[in-house]
Amino acid sequence: MAQTDTESILQRIREDYADAYDTMTWLTPEQAARAARTRDALIYDIFKHAGKGPQWRFAGTKLTTHGISPGCLFCGRGEWSCLFINGICNARCFYCPSVQDQKGNPMTSTLEFRTPEEYVDYVEKFGIQAVSFSGGEPLMTFDRVVQYLKVLRAKISRPLYIWMYTNGLLVTGDKLKTLAENGLDEIRFDISADRYRLDALKKAVGVIPCVTVEIPAIPEDLEQTKQVIRQLHDEGVNFLNLHQIRCTRFNLPKLIQRGYTFLHGPKVTVLETEQTALELIRYTLDQNIALPVNYCSFTFRHQFQRAGALNRNARLIKSPHQGITPTGHLRTLGIFGDPAAVLRVHAHLQAVEPDTGLWEVSSKGDRLKFHDTLWPKIDFTGMTLEVSYTATSLKSHVTLRHAFREIPLNSGKKVVIEKYPAHPVIRLTGDNIVEFGQRYVATGVNEPADDGVPSIDRRADGLEKFERFDPGLSRYY
Repeated sequence: MAQTDTESILQRIREDYADAYDTMTWLTPEQAARAARTRDALIYDIFKHAGKGPQWRFAGTKLTTHGISPGCLFCGRGEWSCLFINGICNARCFYCPSVQDQKGNPMTSTLEFRTPEEYVDYVEKFGIQAVSFSGGEPLMTFDRVVQYLKVLRAKISRPLYIWMYTNGLLVTGDKLKTLAENGLDEIRFDISADRYRLDALKKAVGVIPCVTVEIPAIPEDLEQTKQVIRQLHDEGVNFLNLHQIRCTRFNLPKLIQRGYTFLHGPKVTVLETEQTALELIRYTLDQNIALPVNYCSFTFRHQFQRAGALNRNARLIKSPHQGITPTGHLRTLGIFGDPAAVLRVHAHLQAVEPDTGLWEVSSKGDRLKFHDTLWPKIDFTGMTLEVSYTATSLKSHVTLRHAFREIPLNSGKKVVIEKYPAHPVIRLTGDNIVEFGQRYVATGVNEPADDGVPSIDRRADGLEKFERFDPGLSRYY
């Protein structure tokens, strides 16, 4: 992470937590060094069990063993929509990030859906491949869950993976049977909300095709969680997902009471919860427990879930000459130079490329925007490469803050995708054009090419964060 990024994050957190910042236990530089060594040692121990399936996924931000659930794969690939079916809950978990006292309408990405049919139209328009029902507690509005589940299955003929989150407090055999009969693929239990009881979970095994336990890695519950892990495997649970606890203004007082150490980052997280997750993974491998475990780190959620949303938006509003980066940003490439030279490039493209929508020439003839697939067909000699990045946001209505496009879902409902510059235009010449092409266009991979050409000042220019995911677990600072 660039120094300027770090400084801006620190400043924003100080502002966001201004009235509480000095009461929070923040990681010190000395603690950061010790914590990094502890984490490295845990990871080293985990990968000593190479034959038992430890694996880094999604640019090294997600550590898994023995596999990963289909739902988690859809999430990482950005093909998933989480429908918050309600905003009420019957548990009072200390780590819950927001108040849960309004039933509300089902919603996702700030959009409300008053009917299942409206949501089906959204799923179809945005190419969603998987849906989850969350809350609140979905079973507090069980009929609503069943209604949306039925309509999704009836209206969408292509494969659609569907799962539901629950704390298990309202689970009954009849409800599970109804969910299974209507096509629920997976159910995820937060057993920490019910003091790690497995009664509800046991009812689901053999009824719902995939049963997962998804819990935050709670430091105080480390030994209790170890004890229950083997039971989960013996009971036929398919997957265990461990989350990193995130701090919000809502749960902050309870996290302070527990004496947690807070980490700076795009959002505030808890140091001890990451260490607990890694200890639990090491324990399962040391004890030869074949239960697949997935550490869902905040850096994974922040980067990959956001990229998925940006990518879905970008596909619906991009111009033919624009590309989409792995992080979901619209990328516009263009050459700028002497009009005669630009027009020669234009003439060459007309001769070799039948799809004329892949480029666009300015009225003055001194600029040509082009899709990245045309890169090998362009002579950059004497040219300046202009690179710009655009971010998007999904809205229920026009805000007039940014350029926008209205996307109709059906005859009565439309949504709005806003787009705005994510960074000032970047201009490259000479060998820096070559390196840009090798790093971000020609390779199409998530690792930099060691090509020996002069290095672009990627951190200063801000290229990297728009082109690639920040690999590995978050830096401690």
